Amino acid sequence: MTDISLTLAIEDYDHVRALMTGEIKPKGIELTCLQFQVEETFFRFSNAYEWEVSELSLAKFCSLRSQNNSSIVGIPVFISRMFRHSAFYIRSDGKIKTSEDLKGCRIGVPEWTQTATVYARGWLHDEGGAKLNEVEWVQGGVNQAGRLEMGKTKVPKGIKITPISDRSLSDLLLEGELDAIISARPPNVFLSGDGRLQRLMPNHREIELDYFRRTGVYPIMHTIAIK
Repeated sequence: MTDISLTLAIEDYDHVRALMTGEIKPKGIELTCLQFQVEETFFRFSNAYEWEVSELSLAKFCSLRSQNNSSIVGIPVFISRMFRHSAFYIRSDGKIKTSEDLKGCRIGVPEWTQTATVYARGWLHDEGGAKLNEVEWVQGGVNQAGRLEMGKTKVPKGIKITPISDRSLSDLLLEGELDAIISARPPNVFLSGDGRLQRLMPNHREIELDYFRRTGVYPIMHTIAIK
């Protein structure tokens, strides 16, 4: 019996590397593995389904399924899990000191359906002191201008989100036109260590442990989807 030929796009994680190198072979499958940055993987798969099996943002998967999109199915294989209290970035010299201060502010997100921002927004809404409809949301690239939302999205009623294509979210934050950024990847300005940006919750590790003890939730970031 001939093996089924399938192509899988996935990040280079240590817990799947043996599958990618061929050290482990799935029974009955001739597997070809592609490796990209997750942003490229998600964009190409969710917009054009360029391969059969893909790592995919859990929030993007849920968004596609909520729109009666039957092009993909998901399986309960969660490639990436991470707490996201560390994903809030603010100006070091700004007015924002606590999450409650974000009520009525402008917050930048790279994509509305980025799973990291979904969990972070959920925490902010439920525990952080700023409801979703009490914030003006701005969508754009964190470090470079022009990032687009992956596919179509349904934004809840009462939510204001403005796409910005001519400047990066980091520039807007540094110029005082945003009050915070939520991002899965730290902004380059923060990584440079020049001190202009800092995490809203520098003690995020402590906060995350407390959150897990109280809720038992270990947030799922990415799942596996099959065309």
